[in-house]
Amino acid sequence: MGLLDRQGVFLPYLHLLGASYDEPPGYSFEERVSAASRDDVLGIGFDADEFDKLLESNSVEDLRGILDQYGVTIGELQILFAWHFGGDYQKMAREREEHMYDLCDLFGIPRIKTVIMTPTELPGPDLLVERFAGVCDRAAARGISVAMEPQSVNPGFDYADTVDMLLAANRPNGGLVVDAWHFFRDPDAFTQIDRLPAASIFNLELRDAAAEPKGSRLDDCLHHNLMPGEGDFDLVRLIRTLDAKGVDIPISAEVLSADLRAHTAAENVARTVDSVAVLMDAARAR
Repeated sequence: MGLLDRQGVFLPYLHLLGASYDEPPGYSFEERVSAASRDDVLGIGFDADEFDKLLESNSVEDLRGILDQYGVTIGELQILFAWHFGGDYQKMAREREEHMYDLCDLFGIPRIKTVIMTPTELPGPDLLVERFAGVCDRAAARGISVAMEPQSVNPGFDYADTVDMLLAANRPNGGLVVDAWHFFRDPDAFTQIDRLPAASIFNLELRDAAAEPKGSRLDDCLHHNLMPGEGDFDLVRLIRTLDAKGVDIPISAEVLSADLRAHTAAENVARTVDSVAVLMDAARAR
């Protein structure tokens, strides 16, 4: 089986939030889980901070019960940040890291997502690799993988930097998130993913947009995405490139759109599943 043979779609946390990342969720936990309980949805992502808020008024058993009721699994937990800093930030980052591993244990989550937000102060390359490898090793001891997502909103740590780090760290549980918005806003992303082995690509998050950002890059990234196949990104090329490389991972969709947030959770999921299915059919056509 390869990428082109994949059916269904995984829904990361921000896709099924019903709000921007800096706003309260637009859908309840149960609304999201219920909407994702279709056979063609492979699972959902969730957020460590929202788990903490939910656990103020719900028990772990309450939340597990909702997941079990609808037959939905949580496949990734976001978001680990600040691990590349030293000093006081390092202590804070380690505490958050361990807390995320604990949440993964409680809810059976196999993967955490991490980023380096830019602009930021970075350590030298060797120390950066050492710190990332340390995260991977600590995660591996808990049976968890670490998916690193390059950001193209601001310059500073792009696909080339991320691939350099992943190759130097050389950890089997540390890999790349290919998020289509960030990918197509990076002028050299196709060249960079060619440097990685297929096994080091952990996530493919589909979304679309206009060739030129609408408003600022940040606004475009967070509010003006289009459904896969409805914009100018050559997603068919991306899918075929990864398939030819031997990548075989579940397909995800992370569409951050003010328009999509106006819909119910169930409508969000239905539109997403249909759009991804049409795009995958186009990628399979010869």
